[in-house]
Amino acid sequence: MPKKIMVIMICLLLVVFGSSALAAQELDAVNNDVVYRFKIAGDIDSGMTEYVGRAYSEALTANADYMLLELDTYGGYATAAVDIKNIIANSPIYTICYVNSKAISAGALIAQACDQIVMSPSATMGAAEPRLGDEKADEKIVSFFAAEIKSAAQQNGRDGLTAAAMVDSDIAIEGIIEKDKLLTLSAAQAVELKMADGIANTLNDVLVKYDLENAQIEKIDLTFQEAMSQFLTRPAVAGALLAIGISGLVLELFFAGFGIAGFIGIVALTLYFTGGLMAGYAGWIAVALFVLSLVLMALELFVIPGFGVAGVLGVISLVAAVIMVAPSFGVAMLQLGIALIVLIALVVISLKVGKTRRIWNKLILHTKEGTDEGYLSQPPDWNGYLGMIGVVLTPLRPSGAVDINGLRVDVVTEGSFIPVGQRIKVIKVDGSSVIVRAIGDDE
Repeated sequence: MPKKIMVIMICLLLVVFGSSALAAQELDAVNNDVVYRFKIAGDIDSGMTEYVGRAYSEALTANADYMLLELDTYGGYATAAVDIKNIIANSPIYTICYVNSKAISAGALIAQACDQIVMSPSATMGAAEPRLGDEKADEKIVSFFAAEIKSAAQQNGRDGLTAAAMVDSDIAIEGIIEKDKLLTLSAAQAVELKMADGIANTLNDVLVKYDLENAQIEKIDLTFQEAMSQFLTRPAVAGALLAIGISGLVLELFFAGFGIAGFIGIVALTLYFTGGLMAGYAGWIAVALFVLSLVLMALELFVIPGFGVAGVLGVISLVAAVIMVAPSFGVAMLQLGIALIVLIALVVISLKVGKTRRIWNKLILHTKEGTDEGYLSQPPDWNGYLGMIGVVLTPLRPSGAVDINGLRVDVVTEGSFIPVGQRIKVIKVDGSSVIVRAIGDDE
């Protein structure tokens, strides 16, 4: 009898210890799950692409089991969204997306690239038609983007046509969406149509839903550079910086020596190009063109009088740099157009404001050169003055006025600059044009 009791007790102990070990092993398995959490919020741009790529790279290096994406965006640049979609779709790490509030436009494509989609009760997803400003994008771009979201949805077991209806208003699905309307789904509708996999009130509820509440969570935040890049490349911020920068430099060309406008313009454009460089939009060629434009404009301001070749080349270099640094040619043209409108508005305002109006008045000739002040109109024939000597009254750049035998004569050089007081000789008369060259005192 004692032996039987002992055997029973040993068996019970083995069962207890075995169950405990199994439970501990299961708990260990749960606790060993590693989840990398990251967030996409605000505008989707190239800077966001860099951030998402870094998050997946770090997670892969750490052998993470899951990526948990918190998504809240109205969209952004289509090219950046496609790049992010490819990062997610090509990663071996299982990705769960929690649409915290909205996955609109480019955000819908990113959501559909994820293995699982969970939405907050009030969240929406869709309205993903590519646009350029307020206009619908080219048909080719719409078709491309529709194909991208369709393939992303199908890859994760969702209906590709329903996903494409979020992009292309030409798609009609009976009982879901009419033609000429874009599909936008509420959380309940998305789950009903199997375009999302569940609804959760909080991010923690998402973890519970997938038995990850005890997992090791690693949060990936934006670095300072990524945050700065995102801020500086936001469409509104980038457009404002470009408008301020171009306006400041152009006004400085008119108000040479004024200083403040040029300084503000240089700072604004430096921030504009820095954002593009950090976001990966700008290469060093664009930066070199920007620096060249500043050098040419500085030559125009401080070395070469007037608004001439150097100034024009500086403006052309600046426009070329903007085209290269912008996310696309269309965006560059839009930003330059806004900058031009702002510049015109500033010029109009400056003409009406007292202090700046006085500066503009210096650029406008208000006096008349009458005969009572010693000025004579050009006679029809100056051949008699051929070979005569005179003295420069105003700088010849290359045109100006000289004194010949007490008569003020409008002349032009062969292209050289001749300062005031220099002796000149009439070397040619071509119709009403009197052409001169500088001579020495001994001639």
